[in-house]
Amino acid sequence: MSEPMKAPGDGALMIHCRHAAVLLSKREDAPLARADALKLKLHLALCRHCRNAARQFAAIGLALRRWRDGDG
Repeated sequence: MSEPMKAPGDGALMIHCRHAAVLLSKREDAPLARADALKLKLHLALCRHCRNAARQFAAIGLALRRWRDGDG
């Protein structure tokens, strides 16, 4: 297995699906740091499984916010 690509002066540019899942979860609670948001965006552009997971995270987050706010 090859190492993720590196950006100059930064950590891995390409992340694995497990890291993407962690970032998707964190993104539901608060905005991601710019570097993490970029890594996640790049990963989602290339990985259809994680794009599906991102849609599921968003749907669950929306349902929970509606429930919390009494809209659902």
